[in-house]
Amino acid sequence: MTLFNNFKIQQSIQNWIDIEQWHFPYAVTLTLKQRRWLDNGVSLALTPDFATRNLRHFLNLVNKPIYGSSAQRNGKRIRSVAVQEGGQYKRLHYHLMLDCPRNDLALEFPAILTKSWIKTDWGYPQIDIQPCDQGWLNYMTKLRDKTDFASAFDWELFHKPN
Repeated sequence: MTLFNNFKIQQSIQNWIDIEQWHFPYAVTLTLKQRRWLDNGVSLALTPDFATRNLRHFLNLVNKPIYGSSAQRNGKRIRSVAVQEGGQYKRLHYHLMLDCPRNDLALEFPAILTKSWIKTDWGYPQIDIQPCDQGWLNYMTKLRDKTDFASAFDWELFHKPN
């Protein structure tokens, strides 16, 4: 894709997400282990597919304490945007924008995220969680550090309720 096309995609994403409709957005950076050892002594290298599956598992773990059984039974989940960065010369990691859906969880939300990330197979303990604004969305949608801009967004895990 050309730089112009990537710029158009970037602008469309920023307009479509509309952070003003989010309740209490958090900027989250999650770093992945680049390799893990299985019980049989075999080493497994991280791939983008493993990273996506790991992030899906993480979001399922996050939704459980927030929505209880409705998370699994009714598919209830928090608002989320995820972009994968890194690769060949930079540690693979995710930048996310996650919405804390209730005021009573605002202080507990970062702890829920941290505990959930550490429970995943590929979760590396380098985590950054902070309240955010439009500036974080602009940073997430930067054109650099992505091998392919449009496919860096994990559309399968994107959630924007009506």
